Order: sequence, then C-alpha cells, then structure tokens
Amino acid sequence: MDAYPPEYVLHNLPFIVLSGLGTKQDLEPLPPLQRVLPGRAATTISSEIPSVTGQRAAQLLHEFLSGDGSDAPWNARGLGGRASKPGFRIRTVGRDFQLPPKKADAPTTSATTPPGSPTIAAATSWILHSPISPLSPGSSIFPDGVIAPSWVAKHQHYIPSVFISFFEFITDPITNSLHDNQLKTEINKIKGQIQKSDYRTKFVVVLLSNKTILESPDIEERLATIRRSTGLDPKTALFFLPPNTSAVEVRSFVSSVLSTLQPVCIEYYRDLTKHARRKKGRGTVPAPTAPPTRGTSQTLSHPGWGVRYDFKLGVFAEFRQEMDAAQRHYNIALEALFGSEGIFETTASWSPRWDEIRLLADTIALRHIRCQLWNNYPTSAVQTWLRYKARLRDLLDRRGKGSSNYGWDAWESRWAQAMGQFIQRVKLPSFEISKLIPDPDSPPGEANSTFSQPEKQFPIGERLPPWELLHHAGYWYKVSADHAKRRYLKARDIPEEDRTPPGMSPATKVSSRNLAYDCYLVPEPHQEIPIVGTGGGFEHWKDIVEKLNAAIGEFESRGQRRRVEQLQLEVSRTLLHVKRFDDAFKVLRPLWQSMTWRREGWWSLASEVLWGLHECALRVRDTATYVATEWELYSQMFSGKTRYNHDLMGCLKVFPQENSSGEKTEIILTTKDCVSSLFITFAFSDGEGNVGEPLRSQIAITSTARNGSAPVTLSTLKFTFTGCLSEIQLSHQVDESNPGDSSKLYDCALEETTSSTRAEQKPCWTGSSDLTMHPGQTKVYSFPIIFREAGDVDTVTSTFEVKTDRFDLICSNPGLEDDNRPTWWMKAGSKLKPRRLGRASGTTVKVLPKPPKMEIRLPDLRDHYYTDEPINLDIEVLNKEEEDTEASIEVRLLGRSMDTLAYSWVPRDPSSPMKEVPLSLDGSPDVDLPGHVVGRLDQGATTTETIRFKAPSEPADYALEVKILYHLTSEPDIPISKTMIADLVFNGPFETSYDLTPRVHSDPWPSYFMLQEAQTNESGTAAASGIAQKWHLRAKVASFAEDVLVVKDMALETHAIHGGATCEVTKEFEPADILMNPEEINERSFCIDSTKLDLEERRATALDMSLNVFWQRAGDAENPIVTTSLPIPRIHIPSSEPRVLATALRSAIVPSLIHMDYTLENPTMHFLTFELSMEASEEFGFSGPKLRVLHLLPMSRQTARFNVLPLVTGAWITPQMKVVDRYFNKTLKVQATDGLRLDKKGVSVWVHGENGGPPGDGVGQDLEN
Repeated sequence: MDAYPPEYVLHNLPFIVLSGLGTKQDLEPLPPLQRVLPGRAATTISSEIPSVTGQRAAQLLHEFLSGDGSDAPWNARGLGGRASKPGFRIRTVGRDFQLPPKKADAPTTSATTPPGSPTIAAATSWILHSPISPLSPGSSIFPDGVIAPSWVAKHQHYIPSVFISFFEFITDPITNSLHDNQLKTEINKIKGQIQKSDYRTKFVVVLLSNKTILESPDIEERLATIRRSTGLDPKTALFFLPPNTSAVEVRSFVSSVLSTLQPVCIEYYRDLTKHARRKKGRGTVPAPTAPPTRGTSQTLSHPGWGVRYDFKLGVFAEFRQEMDAAQRHYNIALEALFGSEGIFETTASWSPRWDEIRLLADTIALRHIRCQLWNNYPTSAVQTWLRYKARLRDLLDRRGKGSSNYGWDAWESRWAQAMGQFIQRVKLPSFEISKLIPDPDSPPGEANSTFSQPEKQFPIGERLPPWELLHHAGYWYKVSADHAKRRYLKARDIPEEDRTPPGMSPATKVSSRNLAYDCYLVPEPHQEIPIVGTGGGFEHWKDIVEKLNAAIGEFESRGQRRRVEQLQLEVSRTLLHVKRFDDAFKVLRPLWQSMTWRREGWWSLASEVLWGLHECALRVRDTATYVATEWELYSQMFSGKTRYNHDLMGCLKVFPQENSSGEKTEIILTTKDCVSSLFITFAFSDGEGNVGEPLRSQIAITSTARNGSAPVTLSTLKFTFTGCLSEIQLSHQVDESNPGDSSKLYDCALEETTSSTRAEQKPCWTGSSDLTMHPGQTKVYSFPIIFREAGDVDTVTSTFEVKTDRFDLICSNPGLEDDNRPTWWMKAGSKLKPRRLGRASGTTVKVLPKPPKMEIRLPDLRDHYYTDEPINLDIEVLNKEEEDTEASIEVRLLGRSMDTLAYSWVPRDPSSPMKEVPLSLDGSPDVDLPGHVVGRLDQGATTTETIRFKAPSEPADYALEVKILYHLTSEPDIPISKTMIADLVFNGPFETSYDLTPRVHSDPWPSYFMLQEAQTNESGTAAASGIAQKWHLRAKVASFAEDVLVVKDMALETHAIHGGATCEVTKEFEPADILMNPEEINERSFCIDSTKLDLEERRATALDMSLNVFWQRAGDAENPIVTTSLPIPRIHIPSSEPRVLATALRSAIVPSLIHMDYTLENPTMHFLTFELSMEASEEFGFSGPKLRVLHLLPMSRQTARFNVLPLVTGAWITPQMKVVDRYFNKTLKVQATDGLRLDKKGVSVWVHGENGGPPGDGVGQDLEN
C-alpha cells in the first residue's frame, strides 16, 4: 500500500484534538496546512492560558493516546470487541491550532483570463467553493478532476469532530473569582473561533482541579456559574477531574469521556453525510467559481460528481464505522467509474486525469475489499479483488495502453501486495497463529489454517475454485513476487532506444514512448531499467526479495516448511543473479542446514542449493562452509559440473593463507544434516557372546564418491557404544605394501585400554590401519573383541576425522541402523564378497556372563510347610569349576505381593571346607540383595550353608531365590553368577468350626430391691456386680495337613471385650497328646462366664477371641512345638432382652421320666408377665399346668418344671412350650442348652432306646441324672 497515498487507503476513525495537555511528536509528521489546504481564511484557535503540566497531565495524556486506534486491527473486534465502540484518531496540540479555510480565496484576474486576452475588470462577487473542490481555480483537480487525497486528509487530520481543551481549575479563596472569569473568557473565545470557522466541531472542556468538592464545597457553585456563562452542556461538554486520582481512576475517567463523546462524534459525521447526500440529490452540476481558461475547457461531468459524492458518503460511513453502508456506496462508485457512460469511457488514456481516475478506482476497490473483510466476508472480498482486476485489464486493453507492458505487471504485483497487507491488518480469526511451531502429528483441526472458509451466503455443497478462497497473506505476497519477476523480465526486454533518457532522444521518440508504455505509479522506461553507463534505476531485485521475505514469514509461521524452502531458494536465485553473494550466503546457509529436500530425495533442488552455497562461500571467504559443501559434493546424489575438480584434501588452496599463526578451520557435520560419500558399517559376527571369550567384529567402509574425485584419507575412525564397551578407534597408517584403489580386507590387532577417569571405567580398543579411500573402493577391517562384563552392547555413533594442514573435518553418524540386513564381508579370491547375517541387527550384541559350573542344591526341601512353623533349610554348594573359587551367596524369599520373609544364617559347622574370607566382590547387578560370604572353595569341594526363618502366619506361596556370585582365583575381574529358584508352599494345618449354646448360670442373680455393697477383686478394682451368664463354646478342629500331627493342647485367647462386661474361660478337657491324621476331626469344649460390670450396664457384650492350637510334627519328640492361632468370629452375647432356656434332667426315681425345666430370665428394668402353655402330643405325656402365668420382677428369673413321660423310645421328642409376653404380645423363642437339639420344630429331647445314644454329633448324650 506504500504506492498509494496514505489518506486513500488507511481506515478512517473519528478525529479528536487534545489542546493544552502537552504534545506528542508523530512518527510521520503531517504536512503544513497551507500545502494541503491553501487559503488565507484559515481559522486559528488559541488560548493565553498555559498548558496543563505535571504527572497527572502526563498520565491523562497517556490514557487518551491509548484510545488512539490508528494501529488497531481493521475489524469490529479491534477496539473493545464491539462494532458500536469505535476507536479514535487522536492528535495532541499545544494552545494553538489552525482550522483549514472553509472557502477558497477569490481568484485573481490572471487566473481567470486566458493568456493574450485583454484585461477585464475583476468581478465584484464570486461563488466560492472549497479550496480542493474541482470548482475552485486554485485546486489541483480544477476543472475536471474527481477528488484529491487532500479531501480525506482534511477530515482525518485537520478538521476534528471534537476539540477538547484542558484547563487547570485552581481553588483559592482570594483568586477564585479572577480565575473563573479568565476561564469563562477563554472558553467563550475558543467557542467563537470555532463558530467563526463555519465548521461543526464540538467543543469540550476538561477541568483539572487541585481540590476535591469535599475540601472546597463552593466548587459546585463555581462550576454551575461557568456552565451558565459559557453555555456548555454539563453532560457532554464539561468534565471535572478531582485531584489525587489513581491510575485506575484516571483510566476510568478517560474511558468515560471517550464513551460520552462517541455518539457526539458519530452525530458530527452523520451531519456531514446528510450534507453530502443533499448535494448529490440536487441532480445538477454546480457552476465553478470561474470558467476554465487553461488546458482543457471541460468541467467535471455529472457521473464524475456522482462518483465524488458516493466516495464521500463511503468515507463518512467509515468514520461512523458503518461498514455495510460504506461498502454500498463504494460499490455504486465503482459501477459509475466502469459503466458504459463512466469516467473511464470519457477520459483519454493520455490525459493526466486518466492516472488520477485509476488511482481513485484502486482506492475505492481497496476500501470496498476492506469493508468486506471487516464484515467477515472473505470469499466475497477475493471475488471483488479478482473482478476488479479483470475489469481493469479489459479497460486497459480497450482504451488504455494495454496489459502487455511492465506497468501492468507492476500494478498486479502492487495489487496482490495490497491484498496481503490488508489481510495482515484485518487479522481474521481463521488466520490467527495458535502454535508457532505446529506439531506435524497433530489432528487437522489443530493446525494453523492456511485459508478461510467461505461465508454462510455460499451453499455448503457449492464447489468454489481455490483461487476464490481467501488464503493467508503469504500466498498474496508470493503472487506479488511472481508479478514483480514478470515486471523485471518485461522491463529487460524494452529496446535500448526506449530506455534512453529524454535529453538524449528525439522528441518524436519520447512522445511515441509515452503512448506505448503505461507509467502508472511506476518509473518511465529510462528510469525503470537504465541503459549501461547511466546510474540509478529501479532495484527490481530488492522489490522481489522484500516480497518473498514477507511471504516466507507468513508461510513459516504456519509450519509450511516446503513452501518456505522453495521461497528461500527463489530469494537466493534473485540475489545470485545480481551477484549479491553476501546476502545470498545468509539465505543459503540456513537453508542448506535444514532443507528437507536432502531427506526426501529432491536431489535437483538440493544440488542447486549446494552449488549456490559453494559459490557464495568462495566469494565471501567462508572456509568452513566451503569445506563442508566440498565434502557433500563428493556424493553422486548431487548433480556435478564437468570441469570442476573435486579435491577435498586440497580444496582450500584457492583461499590465500593470510594468517601465519597456523589456526585451522574446524568443521563438524552429521549424516543427518549432510550427505556423506562414505558408507561406514559395523557388525558383530554373532548376536550373543560370553564374557572372557573373543568375538569377531568388522568395520566396513565403502566410498560412493563421484568418479574422478581425489582420494580422501581419514585420520581416525571411532565407534562409540553403550553397555560394557566404551569405544573402538582406528588410526590411519599408510599401507605401502598394497597401494591402489582395489577393495581389501585387513586383519587388525587391537589393544585394550581403560580410561583413566573415574567416571569412565569401560574398556576401549584401539588400533591402526590404512584409512585412505578411493572412489568406489571398499575396505573391511576385521578384529576380535573380548568383553569383561555381561550386558547388552549397542553401537551408538560412528565418527571419522579428516585432518589437513588447513582444516579438521569431523563427521559423525548418530544412526547406524538402516533398513538393510547386516552384512559380513569375506574374501573371495582377490575380491570381497558380502554375506547377509541371519539376524535383524548387526550392531548389537548380548554379552552373557561366563557359563557358571557351580551347582546349588537344596537337599532337605519339603513339598510344603505349615504356617507359623520354624524352618531350617540347607543350601549345598558344589564347586565344579576347573580351579579354586571365591564365592558369596545371596538369598531372597519373595511372595506374590512382592513381600519378603526375613531369615538368618545358621552359624557354620567347624568342619566346613572353607579356607579364607575373600575380598568384597563388585559387579553384581543386584547390589541390594543380602549377601553371605562362602569363602574359598577348592576344586570339587562342597559346603553347606543353612538359613533359618519362620513361615508366614497366613497360607501363601513364596519363591526361594538362591544366587551364588563367585570368581575364579585366576580371573578376579570377571564375576560369574548362578541363580536357582525353588517354590515354597505354606499351608494352614487346621480348619475349625464353632458352636455356641447358652447355659443356666448356677449363681443367683443380684436383687433389684436390695442394695449391695461394692466388691473388689484381687487387683483392687471394683468386681463385676451385674447379671452373669454362662455359655458353652464347642470347637471342632479338623486337620488339613498332609502329615500326622501331634496336638499338645488348645486354649482360648481373649483379645478384646466390648460392652462393659468381664469374661472368664475354663477348659472342659484335660491336656493330652493327640495324634491327628489327615482330615481327622477333634472336638474341644470351653465354658464362658460373662458378667456385666453393674446392673445399669445395658449394652450387648461382644468377645474377640482366637483358638490357639499347640502342635508338633509326629515322629520325633525333639520337633519344635508350633503355636497356630485360629481366629474365632466375634461372639455376640445379648443381655438386655428376656429369654427362655430349656434344660432336661432324667429322673433318679423313674428312669423313663424326664424333668423339663424352663428358666425365664428378665434382665430388663420392667415388671413382665408371661403366659406359658404346653401343647399335648402323642409322643409323650406331661404333668404340670397346661396354661400358666408367671410374673417376673425386674432383674429376676424363675424356673417352671414339667415332668415329661415319653411314649416312644430311641427317638427325639419335641415338647411344644409357648412363652408369650403379655404386655408386648411377643412370643419368646425357647433356647436349647446342653444335651438338647434346636431345630425348626423347637427344642427336642432324645429318649434312649435299645441302641443307646442318638445319631449325629452327640447332642443329647450329656443329660444329667
């Protein structure tokens, strides 16, 4: 846009002038008023009051200038995020400001009289117009021009919509009246000056007070007086700023002022719009001040006036930020310009007005495109851009000087460049850079957009040509650069006689030249491309390079790397064409380092970059780059030059050796960034090796240098490794016995060395051989390697050095793996023959430890063990090595949940064959494992070590890992290890089940109505005095062991008592050794007495107990006694509800008679009444009341006896006793005690028959007689 007047192309904003607040120097100062708008009737606005100064004034000025939107993006989001809140063009002045004249000066007689005519008396009155109107004789567009850029400059830079004056408002009781009168005088004077100018500029006053209204209450009255005397609107024309305001308050004040003035500014430009619309609506051509007397006598036509008014209406709409209305007026103006009766059709192409009309047409089209971009119509904007270019080209081909000259390509380049600059200023959301370096693997939606989608007015399925879509600015800069190249090519083809300066050519040649070449906004042919011997001229290369660089920046910001490289190559071509080698070197050097063409195989493009950089390096004397490009040009992948001699070792002979210090150039390259002519491989003969055993290895070098190039001598060749090997290095040593360029295989002898540094203790292998490589030659170096440690070895990089007296070249290859399978070279007569290795990689080897011959045995390992059992386990070590060893043992007991068992080593037997304790061993990969020193073992000797540990308390499976780490006494640096893993199974020896039945406690219950003295137990604490209950716990213990066990004893262990009670457990059996076979069941009974601490304790009692079984393995009385703790489910003992206990006693007088006692317990605090009913049965008869009522006092119990005579024998009888709580109407369940059975029918009693006791588990056998 630099070729167009700035007033024409910049976006228009409401213009505000700040007076009396200091001044700010503009980067581009405005031209003087008389140069833009000449006339003697200019109005000066001045004031005698000094400008406001101080920190507050500077801060206020800064905040006002921050509202200047001159550099804001051209979109509705640029300022405030809303189209209804525009920015402003703010200009700061002192106390003096000039308004341009409203009317032009009256013409003189010489200006209105044709040359040679008699003098005529001057007219008494003139119809005056604007100084820049086509009706004023002094205007530059008089009489037939449409409009000048000075008209836009007048409204944007010289006539403000609002004029703001800042004054100090000083509060002093002595001088208040004088100060107020001075303010009123100055305000009225400035208002009068603005009214005198006939402009509708709004005058605003801002008063900066030194006191607040609270400090000086008379401020409000003074302000009211000033408002009445000056006629200022208190809402929109007078503002008051109190003192001591913070930065936030100042910012808020400025925002409030600008928001208040916004509708005022819009209304100002709306009035100008109405005035222009009224003038357009008259439909007549106004008369000029004086008729034209010089040049053409034609005045501006009616279509021209229509274009002028529509352009004005569009500009005023832009001032109001109404871009839809502006777009409409610009469209009408374009149609009037290009219509069948438009100005272009009535103006000759040789007329100076032709270029002015073209400039106006370009301006209107650009403003039309900006309106569309502002309203987010990207595709419509591109279509407008294309449509205008096509219409203009058709117009020039019909009425102008055609489109086949350099002027048209210059215009096309300028037109595309303006589009790119517009896109950058508009900042569309679709072109925002979300990532500076986009990830190539990111989804398509996350990448930076390269073009904008069509707007909604286009149907979704409509196929639009790609050139009608709005691409980012880089695309347009690239188009502009292409046309700039065509401009240069067409200018270069201009004949020499047309490029001769006018002073050296005949007048006829000059006139014909003006008719043939279009010089719109471009130099004439003799300045476009001067002939040889004349200076100056247009620098086409600079124009092309600037546009290409602008395109490169846009493409690079969006990650379009291939396009960036292509544009950089075009830049280098342009610079090389004009022999600017320094600039070309700065472009080609980074391109050569990072271009993707080398990696993707675009060798023609890569060759052009490489040869260009090679030439630039020679011109700019960059020896490092020259050597690097010379080395890469050795490769046959790049195109060569027939007469160029490739000699890497002596390539710097073309550079003079200026310094005598002998400093050499160092060049460091990698095969990822350059193409090497040496193909270097490394291979191990096998994929696996052993510590201490030699492994054959090969290094192969194949030269793919172009034929005829000089040989290259490598100074050193080095391979680095990971693992237990540091590096392998070959140095050059001339082989005089076998010179020539044939392929050879060398058997090398390498020496092993160890680095002296503490951090690097890995071995290195060094050797020497002939490293001179001829084109097409292959050399193979074969040698053995002995590894000292086990592990994986991988080849990391290969590095070779080429050293001469002028430079050192270091080239490394960080990726030795390729797609081909590894190769092993062998001799086949006088030639070398490659053989494929049968594995995926030849650069890696797995080094195994030296094969161990030591044996580990577990002679007394059982198939299973039992929980909580102490275990002694012997570990037997047998030395089967061919010599003595020194060893240590490491043991781990690992469970499934990665837990471990602790163990200890049993002291050795004095008869152990160990001789001495060796030094500490290093090199174990499991340094955290516990170790036990075995010591020195003779060949064939055996030693036994014992560990002791306790089995886990829960059944589990463990793994026993025994690792012996040893070394031969002759090779202490080579550790050898052997590991054995055995399974340890720990099973639970017992399973139990439990039966809990109630019993009737023999002790009497405490009386509720008798006060008892507190008793103490033996420990001195208060004894339990509450309700006592007795329970019977029967434990059934089953043996789940696979061996015969001896059960010594069983005991109940109480862990916790809940609910405020005491508990006493007694055994009901005598301790004895019992042999339990697998799956055998043994029963044990325990009596539990629980007593509440006091009568007030109402909580239920819960017992946490476990059964301890004391046992040992059978067969040896010395076997350790093991205690196995078996958990018992929590025992709940209710004590706060009534219950009924049934007890059966056999009669001592009548053998068949059974006494059934039903004990009713009332542990509550209530008086309860129970109904007892016994149902008759055919199985027995009974004596006693069939229906009975019992009254139970609180905390009491009673027993009801029924005598039952069975009528059957050898069977269960079930007396149906029903107990009902009369008050709660609740039936109590009868609970069975010892010897009775409880089932669904009720409590049953066994009647003995001829066979004795009942079947089953023995219930009913323990009835008392």
